[in-house]
Amino acid sequence: MNSYLFNQKNKINANALFLDRFLIAIFAISFCIFFPFVQPAEGHFDHLAHNNAAGFGISDKYYVNEQTEPDYPKPNELTKIQFSVQDKKGHDVHNIIAMIEIYSSDGQRISVFPWTKLDVGDFAVPYVFPKVGEYQIVISILNEGVNTSQILNTIPPPRTLLNDNTDCNCERGVLNASVVNTFGAIFTILLYTSIFGAVFVLGTVLFWMYWSRRKNALFSDYSKYDFVKYFVLLFALGASVVHLAIYPEHGALRLEYSIFLLSASAIQLAYGIIYILLIFSEDNSIDNRLKKTDKLLVTKQYYKKSLILNLFGLIGSLVLISLYLYSVIFPPPLSPNAKPEDVDIAGIVDKSLEVILVIGILFLMKYERRRYLYTFRTSKLKKF
Repeated sequence: MNSYLFNQKNKINANALFLDRFLIAIFAISFCIFFPFVQPAEGHFDHLAHNNAAGFGISDKYYVNEQTEPDYPKPNELTKIQFSVQDKKGHDVHNIIAMIEIYSSDGQRISVFPWTKLDVGDFAVPYVFPKVGEYQIVISILNEGVNTSQILNTIPPPRTLLNDNTDCNCERGVLNASVVNTFGAIFTILLYTSIFGAVFVLGTVLFWMYWSRRKNALFSDYSKYDFVKYFVLLFALGASVVHLAIYPEHGALRLEYSIFLLSASAIQLAYGIIYILLIFSEDNSIDNRLKKTDKLLVTKQYYKKSLILNLFGLIGSLVLISLYLYSVIFPPPLSPNAKPEDVDIAGIVDKSLEVILVIGILFLMKYERRRYLYTFRTSKLKKF
């Protein structure tokens, strides 16, 4: 019996070492991949549009981020055409003189916003597109050193070649915009269907794992509270899926925000994977002959690892919830805009999953402690 316990202890230590190295590897890989891409500033938009969005260079000095709000504008609906102009190093620009023109698909200029001096390169112009179709939005930025006294608030004649800057002494860039009636609603429905579908599939798989273990003869007397572990797994992996779905759109405000959300998704995924490994490592932690008679028995090594993992998940989830609440009440850290983030459906779903996750982890920690104290009082494996 002592030899058997010694071998089991070595197996558990080996599993614990693997879990520690696995988590360290996740952090190291995430840092090495994403750190080189961090830049001083990004598009400064509230979110990255899925449609009617572009980023392009103008001459060798400016880089323009441009998009519409809403992403899928409808005809006869007020739309904001948003711009964020930076230099080629990603820094904000100030005191530029710009003009915005809107052309229809047949090349006719249908609206123009005259040359205007802007204190900062982040600005928006309101416009109502008259009908469904394709449009071209042209931004012109006046070169430095030009006498502006006779240019401000003027409107030059339209151009046949939209990016032609002949006799303009300016730099021009063109964005294609699409105006539709229903595609925006279809895209939104598909996006949230994908998110909820992924969470549903995860829940189905985890339920199958739990039910298969309960039907096994060795686990027929398993504790009625064991299902909490699988709920914790579901909510952790579900929150990871939501973070993965929404991380790209936050890059328009700060690239660091997307990196943070992607890292949070990766860590939650790693937390779920490690928990799965820990659950199955418990199967071999105690003699099967003892399991058949008392399913509450748990080893000290398993309890210590589950406690560390649960504390990690609990603290991480509380940090994410706190940061979200802060960001929707106050301007988030590093934000170039002095306003809080908007509350959206994806954020509500994600934080709801994390709140339930916190409740599940607290219950699970209490349950695992009760199992360990029971083992300590009654089991002959106390020294193990």
